[in-house]
Amino acid sequence: ARSADREREIAASAKHGHVSFGPHRPPRRNELTPSQRAQLLGRPRSVPGAACAPTVAEQVFFDRVRAHFDRRDLFPEQRAVAARKHTPYSEFVKCLHLFGVGVIGKDELISLLKGLFIHGNVPRGGSSSSSAGGGSSGAAQAANHLLADLEKVLVGRGPFANQEAAKRLKGKHSLPLREESLGSSAKPVTVNYTTYPSDYVPPKCSGKTEHERKNLNGKCFSMPRDYPTRGERHYASPELYDGVKDRRNAYEEVMCRVEDEMAEVDMAIERNASAMRALRPIRDEAVSLAEQEERDGMPIGRLQYKLKLGSLNSVHIGAIARVYGESGDEVIQHLRLNPIAVVPIVYSRLKEKDAEWRKVKKDLNRGWKAALTDNHEGSFDVKCVSYKREIEKSFSEDRLIEECQRAKSFAKNPSKIPQHPATTMMLPNFHLVNATNPILGLFQPHLSVLESANMPHKDAFGLLETYINKVGPKKMKEAVSSFRSAFVEPWFGLPASTPPERPTVKYTPGQKVRTTVGDGQVVSVSDDAGGETPFRYLVRFGFGTGYVWPDAIAHVLPPNVATVPDGPSGEDGAPPPGSLMPEDVQVLFGTESVYLFMRLYILLVTMLYQAKDIIGRDSANVARRIADPERGDVYESLLSIIRDAIEGKIDEKELETRCRNLVKRDVYNFVAIPPLVDGCGDAALGVLEEDLYMNLYHCSQLKLKGIKQTRLLSLEVTDEAVYRMQIQGSASQVFFSYLPPEMELVTTNPRAETAKPPPAESRPAPMDTDEKAADPASENGGNAAASEKPAEGTVAAKEPDLKRPKTGVDAEGKSP
Repeated sequence: ARSADREREIAASAKHGHVSFGPHRPPRRNELTPSQRAQLLGRPRSVPGAACAPTVAEQVFFDRVRAHFDRRDLFPEQRAVAARKHTPYSEFVKCLHLFGVGVIGKDELISLLKGLFIHGNVPRGGSSSSSAGGGSSGAAQAANHLLADLEKVLVGRGPFANQEAAKRLKGKHSLPLREESLGSSAKPVTVNYTTYPSDYVPPKCSGKTEHERKNLNGKCFSMPRDYPTRGERHYASPELYDGVKDRRNAYEEVMCRVEDEMAEVDMAIERNASAMRALRPIRDEAVSLAEQEERDGMPIGRLQYKLKLGSLNSVHIGAIARVYGESGDEVIQHLRLNPIAVVPIVYSRLKEKDAEWRKVKKDLNRGWKAALTDNHEGSFDVKCVSYKREIEKSFSEDRLIEECQRAKSFAKNPSKIPQHPATTMMLPNFHLVNATNPILGLFQPHLSVLESANMPHKDAFGLLETYINKVGPKKMKEAVSSFRSAFVEPWFGLPASTPPERPTVKYTPGQKVRTTVGDGQVVSVSDDAGGETPFRYLVRFGFGTGYVWPDAIAHVLPPNVATVPDGPSGEDGAPPPGSLMPEDVQVLFGTESVYLFMRLYILLVTMLYQAKDIIGRDSANVARRIADPERGDVYESLLSIIRDAIEGKIDEKELETRCRNLVKRDVYNFVAIPPLVDGCGDAALGVLEEDLYMNLYHCSQLKLKGIKQTRLLSLEVTDEAVYRMQIQGSASQVFFSYLPPEMELVTTNPRAETAKPPPAESRPAPMDTDEKAADPASENGGNAAASEKPAEGTVAAKEPDLKRPKTGVDAEGKSP
């Protein structure tokens, strides 16, 4: 047996807990097990749990009770109250304890406290409080106030208080109110303040005094009037701003993610180490006490060990629960109830996890270091993403259509043109008229873009073919090749990518043929096999004479079919001088699909041309070429990277990283090319599906002097040919304008001064019949009606409108 003095010595030697000896208390009825406590009560904030702290109202009430028992009129005999063993305050606490454990009810508690507050003692033997001793009227009045306040204190805790708190939590409105749609229930008081809604339940503050209630604001809250209409780019508070997310820099996002992972691992290791430091002395003391009990031969469970208040805080508890996962809360409850047995086990578990996590951190450090090294340089290029976004906006379909349709507005108000440093070289020029070169006939609002045959057209179409082969059907491959050789290359004056096939059937001058633009008669054949002039026919139609490609001729017409009315012609059946457009000018009236493809294709070759220029001006590339002449071409490497991005082999971030490894400057010009290729490829597929481009192109190749005739022919093909596209090879420019069918095509300069009509005596005499016959503008040469002189003071009749020829062919091969 062990003496009581020895046990007191053992209890005094404990520094980190409280030691007691005695039989273990059996569990009470309906007491929760550790597992049930973990499920119902959750994770405690500290072990052992802190005592329940009084509220402000409770503390004030108890202070008033102490002051009440110190009243002189309550004890007129002046007895030494403080010297007594059973003071009135201790009796008051005993009454509250009996009520708390359920021995007495609320009515009995009020009866006991009424006598205690008025007479200073508890009535005995069932006598009423009124007959138990004397008491002044002031003490009785103060006692009544205390009993009234006791009612409020009693309902401040327990089920009723929980019910009231739940009502506030289930209120209609939640904080912050400025993020809710309050409607008419909240009215603005000033510019920045609005009243609370009528159905809003404000939180209660029991510590407010009467002076504070009068002066503190409780009727309105801060909310600017323009807060709901600020838009998405405004933030409700500085805490919501995330610079990395707002810039959307992929490199910064990776670095921030790595930093977050490093912080999480470091915090987990440090919290685990902090819990180990807190548990180590407790573990040593618990093990020592357990070994002492075993040496003394004491029965298991006789020594009871409880931790001191505040031994483990929330950080330590969270670290312990983390290593046990889903069972962490239950382990914490076992640790609270039986620390002498649980603490050594928990400490061993923490020690194992500490060694494991530190080993894992070493492996993660290598990956983190590589990620930080790869993304460090790219994180400084904060403008790449924003500049790329602006470039993508510049070639959106809506923007391109708006530029053409609103060319007049942009020409008059250049400030309305969306401008950005990244798109300076790609913006078109807007004009009202082109008076400097009247031969172009551009006398309506239009835009112009630069284009040259020296630009990398071959590379651009190679990227387009890569995209079309990826997304388009297999039958589109041959259509794309024909689209390139029959339309794109002739229009831009590019050398043929494939040798053209010589037609097997040739038509001789004088034969009547049916073409895609109408019936006509072959005038001559341009067959310069060894020169640069392509093989084509010069055909005279009823509306004029122009060149026709061999594939535009359907078949020969019988000799007896009337196709071309007799009209003026030059020597050897050639058209009269001046009836054809210059060779370097082509005018095409196309659909919206053709217009979008033209604009996107020109933007693509322009961006590739800029890429070559940036690579050539990069000093690092120049130095590498000088140091290593056998080094591969950087531009070809760039094209290979872009092809991989188009085919989906690499993502946007990998594309930007590889481009930055090749060229250190202006990377946004390179990463914006794949989206442009996608858009241009979709536009090309739209043109091929529409299947009108060849007929429209044949109309443009007639080289008619009157552009109105070309437009009428194009509108006969389709009513959607509302975009005028014109290219001048010598000036390296392409012009675009929007001409809906109801708009008249202007062929004269509206800005030219209109000359006043000369006096009658100075007017030239009208041409006679012979002169009019020689004039190619007169109709049918010697028409008598046309040869009549106009009356003096009248205006000559307008030129009659030219009828659009029928281009369709029925099933029998006859013209409709």
